[in-house]
Order: sequence, then C-alpha cells, then structure tokens
Amino acid sequence: MAVRLAFIVCLLAAVPAAANVAASSRTPAALTLSSGTARTRTEVLSEQLDFDCAEEAQEAVCRFEARYRLRNGTSEAEVIDAAFLGVRTQEVRVRFDEAPLPVTDAQAAAPGPMTESGGLADSGAERFGFTLTLPPEREGELVVRGQMQLEQRFLPTGYVWPAVQSRHALLSPNRSRATHWDIDYLLGPIRTWAGNPTLHITVRVPSSWEVGSSPNTSARSLPVATGWQLRHEGGQVVAERSLTAESAPEWLNVTLTKPKPWWIPGGVQLGLGARLGDGSRFMARLGYQLAAPESFLHSVSVETDFREQFVITPLTQYATPQVAIIPSFGLGVGVPVQVLPDVRPGLRLLADLHFGPVGAALSWDHHPALREGTDSFSRLILLLQVGL
Repeated sequence: MAVRLAFIVCLLAAVPAAANVAASSRTPAALTLSSGTARTRTEVLSEQLDFDCAEEAQEAVCRFEARYRLRNGTSEAEVIDAAFLGVRTQEVRVRFDEAPLPVTDAQAAAPGPMTESGGLADSGAERFGFTLTLPPEREGELVVRGQMQLEQRFLPTGYVWPAVQSRHALLSPNRSRATHWDIDYLLGPIRTWAGNPTLHITVRVPSSWEVGSSPNTSARSLPVATGWQLRHEGGQVVAERSLTAESAPEWLNVTLTKPKPWWIPGGVQLGLGARLGDGSRFMARLGYQLAAPESFLHSVSVETDFREQFVITPLTQYATPQVAIIPSFGLGVGVPVQVLPDVRPGLRLLADLHFGPVGAALSWDHHPALREGTDSFSRLILLLQVGL
C-alpha cells in the first residue's frame, strides 16, 4: 500500500543529519534511513508537526506544517545543505525565522536503501533542495509547509460482497466500505541531530473521520486510537500525541479513516412470475432497493397483473452477504397496500434467494377484513427477480 507523504533529509558537509521522514510505502522499514552516530552541532530543541486533512475529488489531501526549533550553541557558524523529499507533494515552502529560503525545483530523488529482499527501495520521491545557515550562538525556527495527497490503502474484500452490491452490481457503488489513508512518519532519523527534542504531532480531519494508528506494517491491520488524545473543535476532530526523539519508535503510523456510509444506494428490481393458488395469474413487480445499514435492505415496489390488481409495498428485510458461490438469502416483512380493485392494507412476509443480480422471491400477503361486508384473503406470489 503506497502512502503519499513527504520527508526531510538534511546533509551537513560530510556528516549527514536527517530530520523526520514520512515514508511512501505501507512497509516503511524499506525506507528507513540509518540514524548512524553522526550528530550536528546544531540542536533540535522541539518539533511541531501539523496535518490538516480533508477529502477532495475522492482523495485525501493534507496541508502540512513542520516546525523545528533549532539552536547553534557553538562559537562557529554551521551551514546545512538540506533537501526536502516528497511523494505527491506540492507547494513546498521553507522559512527560517519568517525569512523565506530559496527552494530548488523538484528533481528525481536517489533510490532508497536496501529492502529485505536485497533490492533498492524505490521511493518515487522528488527532491526540493535548500540551504540553511545558523550563525554562532543563534536560536531560530525552521518551518516547512506544503500540500500532499494520500493514496487510499487497498484492503482486499476477498470473496464476500454485501447483499445490496451483489444484487445490484450495475447501479450500487463500490465505495460502500470504510476508506483508510496512511501517514507513515519515520522518527528514527531525528536522532542524527544533537539534542533530544519533544515531538508533538497534531492531525485535524473532518468530524466524521477517525484518527488512529496501525500496530504494524500490514495493510490488513485495522487502526486503533491508542496513544492519541482526541477532541472536537468546530467541524473537525483533532488528534494529538507527544513523543521524545530518544524514546520514540523508528516510525509512527497515522491512519485516517472515513467510516463507511450508514446507507448504501442500491438499484432497480424487476420481477416476473405468478400468483399461486385459486385465481392464479401472471404478475410483474418493479421496485427500488437500498441498504441502511449494510445488512438491512429497504424497498418500495409496485405489483400488477395488468388487469385489475395494483399493489404498492414498502418492505424491510435482513439479507446475508454473498460469499463466493454461496448465494444471498433474505427474510423480510412489509405492508402491501392494495390500490385496485379497492384500497386494502395488509401484511407481507417475504423470503428470497439471490446469486448476484438474479434470484427468486416468494411472498405471502394477508389482507384482513377492515369493515363490514368485506372478507379477509391471502395471496402467495412467486417471482423471478433481476436487480440492476
């Protein structure tokens, strides 16, 4: 699973120093930079990292700001040739004490380190270079801002399809499950700087989203909110946590989750069959069905024999998902309202079986006698159905 964020690599003459890294892979260890033993003379006193994320055109877009409080406590100036590397990162700007630093145009970054299989990790990153000079006995703030797009985590569904999607493969949308995006933020490289800074991370997302962390690099591990302090602020959820560079893990995952919708559009149902028993006759059904929540299907349908009977029926049913070659089975209850030949409400019990969009439905309707001079009656209808 590709993660689309950014990372900073700072080089000091022959002594490299790296700031934090947000990897571009769901296996961030493949992009980990060795912390080594080299240390700059300039200390990092603290780091404040802010992500403000929202969904634009079905993609998560994060505007980020990284603030590093730096101090050169020596009697010599230090010149740092730095580079910001990012994946799907735009509008990168760098300032030191509010003064802008020139940033070079994006260039292809060098391949990453060796992977576990022995090959080079391909980060697909672009390099934005800049130079930072810290005078002796000087303290200041380095700020990097930009915008990045996150790639959705792919979670295979296997051979299980919700009933509404298997029955309405043509019209029901595929995006009916929770959506996850990942920020894999590498913390280890900050240790190449002098000092033991406190890292404070803040993530802002829409109020309907969730923020958590996945415990390992597996794309199938679901995120948990452990370690995050959550609060609501206006129309956003704000998640915060703090770490020290010395005690921080090599990398920290931030998972943004957009929960699945509480209702899922379905599609049209077409049915042809017969009313069974005495007075049997041809019947046709036309209806629309949706799910709310996923396992409960709600529909409104009209049935007619094209002669003297016309029935409108709202109905709710529980339906199992389709699992590989095992069809979806449903049981439901509804209120059939006969409009012709006279207005008569009733009770419907329904059982159906669907394999994909094709299935069969058996319904039993009972209409009680509501006034003097009328009789109660029941009807059994068997239809072959197709969902669109």
